[in-house]
Amino acid sequence: MARKKKSQEEEHENLERWLVSYADFITLLFAFFVTMYAISRVDEKKMGSVVESLQRALGSTIWQGEKKQDAGVFPTSDKPIDVAIVPVNSEKGQGKDDFEKLAAEIKKNIKEGQKDNGAEGDLNELKFIQDKRGLVLRFSERFFFDSGEASVRPEVIPMLNSIAQTLEKIPNHIRIEGHTDSVPINTPRFPSNWELSTARATSIVHFVLTRYQFEPTRLSAAGYGEFRPISSNKTQDGRSQNRRVDIVILSSKERESEPKGGGKI
Repeated sequence: MARKKKSQEEEHENLERWLVSYADFITLLFAFFVTMYAISRVDEKKMGSVVESLQRALGSTIWQGEKKQDAGVFPTSDKPIDVAIVPVNSEKGQGKDDFEKLAAEIKKNIKEGQKDNGAEGDLNELKFIQDKRGLVLRFSERFFFDSGEASVRPEVIPMLNSIAQTLEKIPNHIRIEGHTDSVPINTPRFPSNWELSTARATSIVHFVLTRYQFEPTRLSAAGYGEFRPISSNKTQDGRSQNRRVDIVILSSKERESEPKGGGKI
């Protein structure tokens, strides 16, 4: 009788061993869902870096907002962020039509300035180019400066005044870019094309800052020497095209790539 009772107890214990496996399964399932939940939460800073990388790679503006529920949703926290990719030319306040209107206004002001003040300079010397940066006003070197010099020619000051008066009214950041050809320069003032191109850009910045109410943080100057050519430096015509000054009216998105101040001095 004792053996039979012991055998029944062992059989009863064997029937309940499935609970151990069941508990292990539930624990693993819980760990699985916790892991899935954890990896589904995107770090907001990392998401911002991804968005910026996509913007630069695709040449597009990536807009983030809390409306437009039909846009794709990328959860970054308890509150989702809607992300839509739109062309730069469709950016609010900086679209193609706006830059076209700005170009038309600049042309109009130049013509009026020529009529009133006898300003020198043919509008054919000025090219209006729209690219992903914004609106570019491109001048040949000979329009603003004498060869090898960085002082603005007095004859073109009335025309530069007309341009500055128009740009003073808009909120965009403005970058002045100086460019040269590949012919070396070595003078006491300009040891290389780097110095010459930079001096020309800063000369125009100085001109508008001292005559108009531009916020200094809205302006920047850049000298690229011969390293941003738009034509071949092997021909005289190509070198002439490369010697230029670009006044770039940046779109608001492009402005975000400009350095920002870090605090009080």
